[in-house]
Amino acid sequence: MSPMKVVVVATARDIQAETTASAIAGRPDMVLVSGKALTIEQADALLRSNALQERCVILLVGPDADTQGPAERYLCEFANVVVMCLTAPRGDLVRLGTHHRLGLDGLFTALRALVDEAPTAGRLARSEIVDMRDTVLGEARTWIHEVFRGAVGRLPKGSGELLGLSTTAQTLLEILDAPAEPLAGLNDNLGSALASVSDTAEPLAALQRTFDLDPIELRLLLLAIAPELDARYQRCVGVLLDDLSRRVGTLGLYSTLLGEPTEVRIEVGSLANLSRWRVFESTGGALPAADEPFRIDQPLVGWILGDENALTHDPQVRRVIRRMPWPGAKLLGDDVDHVGAEDLFEALQSGGAAPFTLLAGREKSWWRAMVELGVGVLYGSLIRVEAGRIAKLDVVDIEECGVRLARASLLSNSPLIVDVAGLVVSPETDAALGSLFAALHANDCHAGVICDDPVRIARLLGSIPFALLDAAPLSPAARRTAFERAARFAGASLGSEEAQCLASRYPLQIDGLEQASAVAASRRGAHWTPAASLDGFIVACKQASAEGLSNLAERIEPVFSLNDVVLPADRKQQLNEIVDNIRFADRVLNDWRFGEQLPYGRGVTALLCGPSGTGKTMAALAVAKRLGIQVLRIDLSRIVSKYIGDTEKNIERVFEDARLSGAALLIDEAEALLGKRSEVKDAHDRYANIEVAYLLQRMEAYEGLAILTTNLLQNVDAAFVRRLRFIIDFPRPDAAAREIIWRQCLPPDSHDLDPAAFRLLARKVDLTGGNIRQITLRAAFVAAATNSKIELRHIVYATNAELAKVGQQPVNLDEPASRRVA
Repeated sequence: MSPMKVVVVATARDIQAETTASAIAGRPDMVLVSGKALTIEQADALLRSNALQERCVILLVGPDADTQGPAERYLCEFANVVVMCLTAPRGDLVRLGTHHRLGLDGLFTALRALVDEAPTAGRLARSEIVDMRDTVLGEARTWIHEVFRGAVGRLPKGSGELLGLSTTAQTLLEILDAPAEPLAGLNDNLGSALASVSDTAEPLAALQRTFDLDPIELRLLLLAIAPELDARYQRCVGVLLDDLSRRVGTLGLYSTLLGEPTEVRIEVGSLANLSRWRVFESTGGALPAADEPFRIDQPLVGWILGDENALTHDPQVRRVIRRMPWPGAKLLGDDVDHVGAEDLFEALQSGGAAPFTLLAGREKSWWRAMVELGVGVLYGSLIRVEAGRIAKLDVVDIEECGVRLARASLLSNSPLIVDVAGLVVSPETDAALGSLFAALHANDCHAGVICDDPVRIARLLGSIPFALLDAAPLSPAARRTAFERAARFAGASLGSEEAQCLASRYPLQIDGLEQASAVAASRRGAHWTPAASLDGFIVACKQASAEGLSNLAERIEPVFSLNDVVLPADRKQQLNEIVDNIRFADRVLNDWRFGEQLPYGRGVTALLCGPSGTGKTMAALAVAKRLGIQVLRIDLSRIVSKYIGDTEKNIERVFEDARLSGAALLIDEAEALLGKRSEVKDAHDRYANIEVAYLLQRMEAYEGLAILTTNLLQNVDAAFVRRLRFIIDFPRPDAAAREIIWRQCLPPDSHDLDPAAFRLLARKVDLTGGNIRQITLRAAFVAAATNSKIELRHIVYATNAELAKVGQQPVNLDEPASRRVA
């Protein structure tokens, strides 16, 4: 028989794929194509090259969600391949379907059978890599069987039975069959089986070692689980208790079966491991009375019998656990991120040097994505705890939940992550978190804590040791890669510089970025061009960044461009400099390391000053439009509060909104907030000065774009002026500038004015751009009412009305009397 060709394909970098590939390479009856495990892209190139002329097996290693698409594609495109999908939660052996258990040799036999039987039996099979050596459970069942058989055999032999009401010992002995070997030998066999397997190979072995169970405790547990294993043992319990209505044994009965009842109970109570880990059903873990049913905790029973999710489906912990994975892991795709995620996951899994690891800082969504990426790389599992749900429980429930969370984490070897980020600070929530942390630590559970404020968590941990990771989990290059991948999932293409620009423009958390990618992808039509896909992705990023903003600032979508702003050339150049300071901030501050000289003031703050109507707000919007970002304009009526401390809180919230959304912050009439601090004469003066000082500090620490406008530069506090990167003076427009403004404010199809009329208006009407825009708008409505285009007579009428508003004399443009408005 010729060797079978096997292509091992890993959906992500994985030790299981490498191990399987090495085993295949060492077999004489198989040929490992390419000599190593391939990526999806490498396998695609190999199959399309027609290098494989004869039938081969593609062994896809990875989670079901990742292998489903490639498997179906290979089956559709290539007729000479057989596909086996292999998932690997733990161990090194294989289970086909849900019942067939075999080792690596069995896997290879199954591969051969799959090739020989295809296509009659299908060309796709799914397998799961698990360790299914059931020697411990098998030995345990044999031991249980003999204990019950011996106990029944010692009962007096009855002469008859009433069907449904009584059963004789002889009947039970016939049901229980003959003994396999003496009980002493079975005790030795059970001990040997426990010692011979790894913690991950058998649930009973993991439970015995994790809970540090004494032999007497383990055997009591086995007797208590017996009714779950076989209905015959339920009948035995009824006979031994002299009550056939009883199907579950008692602590008194099981203690009698294990030795002298009082001594067994005292020993089990003094060891307390069964109570501590809530192995049996009881309030608070206390031992039940001798005549009460002694039941094993049902989630624990399910886990022992092979349900890997039973412990996290425990009603006591299910209410605080997040089921869905945190978003963003699929956007982190390069090998460097994989290595970092793997290291992070392993540190959380082992606990490292401290039982708690704090993942701190503003990048909470990126921490979540890194943890999820580690799960995917190592095919591990994760227990995600939502701290907001913990805070709703009472103290007793929190302690019970902590024990069961620790039990689930330790038995499944799954890191436990407590997500505290965004949780409102209050005495109640602090007390709840403190109780949870204490319960986890008391039960030897390692945990990661995602938090905004590590100092708060350190206070709640008290003397419990912890490790702190407060650096950004991802480098700027990794963020850029995330944007590139998000755009690709949305059907768009981003270059490296474009991705960096978007990453700087929209400081999205990774969950928001994945959300933007999904929204953009859902909008794609059949005839969308790459340019339209890119525009859709940018719009989605903008929408995602604006989600959840407070109502303390007005959100504005810029409509003006820098070409619309009429200014002297030197002032116009400064506006372009503001744009460049934002666009190239990453290169200058990070790549060229100028940021090391700027512990504060990394953001761009500009003050636009000048008379009203000279285009300051328009220029701020034009800068934002050039950068492709929105504007948050501060509403002073919402910011300033009469209550002490509220103004500072509102200021902080607005700056945080601007940071999260990547928007430009616009403060019109800034002198109202940044006026010169006055001499303190009463409490009002003192708190007003505090508010100004806080705003100064917050502006200095802000890393985004903030634009302020004022008509009264002399009224702005000098301490603030020195913190500004740009101060641009907007002068009143001269005649040439006014002519440009007149032309911009009158759309070409709306008027019948000739060039001479524009020159006349620019020379005769000495007003700012804001006034000119009001004049043209008023003239437009006057012309529309007469069903004609805008003429000079309409402009004259509107101009004199505007001059009257500002207290100036009407202007005479020497127009013919026949053209005047009656």
